[in-house]
Amino acid sequence: MHVPSLPSTRPWRRLLGVAMALPLLTVGAVAAPVSAAVPTAAPDTGITVEGRYHPAGAGCHGSDSAEGCLSWGVRVPSTVAPNSSTTVTIEADSVPGQWTWSCPSPDGDRVAGTSAFYIDRGKDEPVSKLADSGLGFFDHLYYNHHGDSAGSVTAASCTPEHLSLTYEVDFDSARDQSSYLDLDLGTTVVAPGADARSYTFSPKITTSTGSLVLTPTATAKKPAASEAHATVSTQEVAVDGAAKDTSRFTMTARNDSTTPLSNFTISAGRSRGQAQVGTLTCDLT
Repeated sequence: MHVPSLPSTRPWRRLLGVAMALPLLTVGAVAAPVSAAVPTAAPDTGITVEGRYHPAGAGCHGSDSAEGCLSWGVRVPSTVAPNSSTTVTIEADSVPGQWTWSCPSPDGDRVAGTSAFYIDRGKDEPVSKLADSGLGFFDHLYYNHHGDSAGSVTAASCTPEHLSLTYEVDFDSARDQSSYLDLDLGTTVVAPGADARSYTFSPKITTSTGSLVLTPTATAKKPAASEAHATVSTQEVAVDGAAKDTSRFTMTARNDSTTPLSNFTISAGRSRGQAQVGTLTCDLT
């Protein structure tokens, strides 16, 4: 479905609400610039690092330092240690004048962010999340009521200047299936401002399997406040009497720039079954 161009004289703040009757695991998207850099793969391992800038966060274009704007992603695939466990250690300095590590614990045994374990069954099946957790010492990826865990933080030392994080992941939790561990590491951005900026991340990553030592580099791009960009979020809505394989979601797309959005499209994706956009409302106030 194509939404016509919006007149440039309208106020810059716009909210779009879309109620969608969709199968489980759906995706809503607005064609808009993205702030995540292309993942950088460490040679021959499949381990990737990625920078993500979230311009919709409070203060993410402001003059003061702000949390929740910039994060660094590390993905460890099961090909590193098929059907077995491995230990991954990440050592990284922050970059003076750009960003510092966000350490919510006064003991320095936690970094802001999350860990998550995913299973990719292939054969057109959607990727499923087995478990997620925080990034503090002894946080576990528990995935059933018996206390079975797909991984945990075994050591953590966090200061604004330096992070040392050791994670043990058990790929045997998804035996004979492709799986991966995602780590999303939180930071505090130093006075991001309204202009476009680039941020860099150069960790040292070691694994117990094969004694790998990797030194990849990732870059995250912050768009200027004036550059048109949107934030998309979805929320599941309960529907009485709906078929068990059908869900309804509300998607909200918000213009987080100081420039009006125009010539954009809204589309609904699905993993299987029929995707349908039920209603579309625009609030131009």
